[in-house]
Amino acid sequence: MADVDEDAALTAGYNQPAEDHDPDDETQDFRFLSFLNTKSGQLPKRGEKDFEPHGTKHQDSILEASRQAMHDALAYTRIHTDKNYNRGFYYGEEGLSRDEAITKDWAQDLDDDHCVVLETTKGPMFKGMGKWPKGKARPSLWLLPEEALFLVERGNLDLWWPGRSSFRGVYEDPSEDEEEVNKILEEEERDEGIPMSLQAAYSIFLGNDSERGKVSLERYTVYAHLRRMGYIVLRAPEWDPSKPGETPNFENIPWQESSIFNRLFGKFFADNKEVEHSAYGPLVKPGMYRSYNSIYKQIAIIPRHKPSPEPSNPAPPPEDPYRVVFHLWKPSRIPTFAKSNPGIPDFRVAVVDARSSSVPSLTDVVSLLESTPWDPPNPTLPGFKGPANIYPRVKHGWRNVVLAVIDQGVISYLRLGEVAFGEEKLYERFDQGTSPWRGKNPGGGRGRGGARGRGRGRGRGRGRGGK
Repeated sequence: MADVDEDAALTAGYNQPAEDHDPDDETQDFRFLSFLNTKSGQLPKRGEKDFEPHGTKHQDSILEASRQAMHDALAYTRIHTDKNYNRGFYYGEEGLSRDEAITKDWAQDLDDDHCVVLETTKGPMFKGMGKWPKGKARPSLWLLPEEALFLVERGNLDLWWPGRSSFRGVYEDPSEDEEEVNKILEEEERDEGIPMSLQAAYSIFLGNDSERGKVSLERYTVYAHLRRMGYIVLRAPEWDPSKPGETPNFENIPWQESSIFNRLFGKFFADNKEVEHSAYGPLVKPGMYRSYNSIYKQIAIIPRHKPSPEPSNPAPPPEDPYRVVFHLWKPSRIPTFAKSNPGIPDFRVAVVDARSSSVPSLTDVVSLLESTPWDPPNPTLPGFKGPANIYPRVKHGWRNVVLAVIDQGVISYLRLGEVAFGEEKLYERFDQGTSPWRGKNPGGGRGRGGARGRGRGRGRGRGRGGK
């Protein structure tokens, strides 16, 4: 739709300060949309823009043509092709509910928010969305509100208001063949329902996250953006803000499990002796030191944070909005992804509205981080191995979560992590290379300095003697 002030004529130009100039605030030239191919519906490349308004009729006509081209592009009729056509029926609180039209045996293992059922699943997008009910030989895929709205936006789903006989799944039975099912459908007049518009889909799916079959605009905006970027996005267990947060289960990840030998004899060989400091005198005790490790341990007098898989003083359960609502998997994992066994997510996302939420307190951040599993940097991976990868290890943290802050549709992703700079002991590398058995490193091996060579020196030689 057009803005209120878009028909106002441009006044005389003005000089805009260079420091206040933002290219994103400029009026875009949408005239290139007039060359839109009506057959394919693809957009051509962008054209040039007039960067400075000068109030002439020529510029006004160009601006009017740009607006008209934008309106024509938005009014373009999008059609569903037979190759990727999928029709779905909405069974939610706004119409015929799922409990009224679908029997319980056809809705086993479904959540309360699964409110859209599909007749067919054509296309690769359904590999990472939807859920199949259990207990049926030929089940139908059910979608969550954010999944259905995203598909309607993209034109991959034709959503309908259903009738009581719209969903064929209620007639299917493993003992019946297709001919018997078709006979039943022919005897009863099937109510195809009514097509649903995009505006109606927005009105029935958007709402409060605690309502059944609803999703907030903030969470849907983040979901749609991540899906367009190629990520697989699934709901986290703590989706419903009306329910209290779950107490985190502190478990070690598999690669950290120690061997039996380490568990039995690790305490005997571990160097866990605390350094005692006297009330007077130097921090480093006088004596002979053969490594830097013991020296730096004595001067480490400031307490530091040490991450632990089981915190000694656990924080309270996370509260809305600082709680994980989405689990993400990278696009590279799509070929091997399975909804029945998705595996450990690559990212965990919490959605925060910048207009209605305040800056999180330390308790909010600690509760949010402790709700995520213990995930320290794996030293066996090439990206975290060695002293050269200190920054990737610190950036990854021992626990991490992504905070999606949305401000009037603009999304900013912030990464929060439990970081322990004290765990990166830089002084340990100082002792490397001091052993005389390290080959060609300085201080070890044979060199030119200690070998016998030729030189000018005093020695016995021939000369003339006196008589």
